[in-house]
Amino acid sequence: MSRLQVSVVIPTHNRASLVPIAVNSALACTEPGDEVIVVDDGSTDATAGCLAAYGDRIRYVQLPHRGAGATRNHGIELARNPLVAFLDSDDTWMPDKLQLQRALMEQRPEVLFCFSDFASRSDAGERTRGLPHWHEDPRPWDEILGPGLSYSSIAPLPSGRADFRVHMGDLYLPEMERDYVPTFTLVARRDAGSSLHFAEDVVTYEDWECFARLARAGTAAFLDCETAWQHRHPGPRLTDANVFDRVTSRLCILERVWGTDEAFLAAHGERYRRLRRRYQLERAAALLRHGMARRAREDLRGIDDCPLRYRLFATLPGPMAGGLVRLGRSLQRTFAPHPR
Repeated sequence: MSRLQVSVVIPTHNRASLVPIAVNSALACTEPGDEVIVVDDGSTDATAGCLAAYGDRIRYVQLPHRGAGATRNHGIELARNPLVAFLDSDDTWMPDKLQLQRALMEQRPEVLFCFSDFASRSDAGERTRGLPHWHEDPRPWDEILGPGLSYSSIAPLPSGRADFRVHMGDLYLPEMERDYVPTFTLVARRDAGSSLHFAEDVVTYEDWECFARLARAGTAAFLDCETAWQHRHPGPRLTDANVFDRVTSRLCILERVWGTDEAFLAAHGERYRRLRRRYQLERAAALLRHGMARRAREDLRGIDDCPLRYRLFATLPGPMAGGLVRLGRSLQRTFAPHPR
């Protein structure tokens, strides 16, 4: 069997001090025939200069500033290899990351995309596994995705890597309710076509739409091990969006993907409607907290069985409604029982 070659896509924006570290970690993982594509989303710092030193070891493309979704999509369009991997410019890969996922995709052609856990360090310097805190799902992966089997039964383990479980199955329903896929661990087949596409019209969660469409199109595989590092830094992250932007993006993607899937709604319509109502109430609460009672009233009209307290707050003048909602949240935190 010939080796599947990989195109690595690294989007970046004003991270001249960080992107070389990400690029170095990607280059350390590549094999002959692989490529590393850095797509610059309109940086105004020294990014171009610091990447010039790599010469033809990378493909560097500069674009006008359009956001993470459009930047990743441009990288996909440039990709020439059968597998596409994604790395954020403020994170890094472990040395055997692509080796593990490449071999899995070679041995299991039915797998459309795969992802893994990642590691981070606490403020005290302790290494922790990141994904359990990310998705906050207490269920085992056997239940989330499917029964696991040892990686060594699929492909040889790299030197120094302890054996771990691989879970394969249908992620479409679970992904609607929680986000399980860290983008910087994702490897997907380029022939996934339109399913391998990030949203370009939302402030955040542009990657969630990509994961949803991939999960609807084919089999997912989760490698229950860490293959990447997420690094803490003082600069902005894509996850820093405010509550209103986050829930608005989430609601848009939920309605566009799962909400237009008639077969899915016939089987899981109640779960979809329950989640959609939750997001609608969260957005209304965010509007009320910011004193935007009129917009909150407009949102609340479209919510079935809207709680009375929301309707009451929305009848108040904006500043008064915002103050009372913020006070209620503060009192709730103050008098909440301490966990045992």
